[in-house]
Amino acid sequence: MAASDPVAGPGSTGPDLDDPAALERAVREVALRLMAGAVPRATMTRLQKLMRENVGDYPWQEVTRQLLAESVDEQQLVQQGLNAQRDWVWRGGRETPRPPLGHRTKGFFAKICAQTIFLLIWAVVVVIALLALRHTTGLDIYAGLRWLYEMFPNLRR
Repeated sequence: MAASDPVAGPGSTGPDLDDPAALERAVREVALRLMAGAVPRATMTRLQKLMRENVGDYPWQEVTRQLLAESVDEQQLVQQGLNAQRDWVWRGGRETPRPPLGHRTKGFFAKICAQTIFLLIWAVVVVIALLALRHTTGLDIYAGLRWLYEMFPNLRR
């Protein structure tokens, strides 16, 4: 980061994050770099390690300083940022990738199998309950079926 950088604070050790205007510019610059994909993999790995070490509290000041400490080609950053902006608008917002087709297919068949098993168990329980009711009380369990056939004769086919 150069001393003439508008985000740099006194002594060019990094942005003065206590100044609201400098903070806003720094956050804007960091967001552009992240959106444009202009952050080197090594820096991203370092920041992820920092995040894992500070699980309860987001160390945003350190993240901002480390990202702004990386040198970038301004022209390439602008071009990458515009490409990312175009893709963002084209997608309609944040990218949320869908699971792979194989995973979705397995999930679909697992759901169908679970529902079929549940339905079979439920049907067996109902049939056993009806048969137990018929044998213990002598109740005519087919009376409802006969009534249904009388009301809707087309069901008998």
